[in-house]
Amino acid sequence: MTTPHYIENSADAIRFVRDRPWYPLFVSHVYEVPVSALGTICMACWSMLEDTRFAGNVIDDETLRGRYFELCNREDDKATQKEWDRFGDDLWAYVDTMDLEQQATWFIELNDPVTIKGHYWVHDGVEYLDAAHTMPRDE
Repeated sequence: MTTPHYIENSADAIRFVRDRPWYPLFVSHVYEVPVSALGTICMACWSMLEDTRFAGNVIDDETLRGRYFELCNREDDKATQKEWDRFGDDLWAYVDTMDLEQQATWFIELNDPVTIKGHYWVHDGVEYLDAAHTMPRDE
């Protein structure tokens, strides 16, 4: 399997810092995610949203957002599993086209941006402000 375009020459992980613990995941205020799993974690977070209006509104692509709401709002409730599966595949494909910064922004949006106070990229144990690890985080 080839390395996705957005992971080559990037950070190893991203750390999301929250003003409260990441319950029920962790007791820590820091949630570290390998960059290779960020898109998958974003999709998992999105798929667990219960508020359909919010779930649709956080889809950045207008065409996909429209398709989502069209499937949700069918009066006859006849959206087939095949149509939902095709939509899911297309959303996955869209997430795969996002770069790491876009995926990080989407993760924050999906996980309460008010409580997430920052995120830092980690490469070889050093924190950076960008996924390309060109701006070290100075404390």
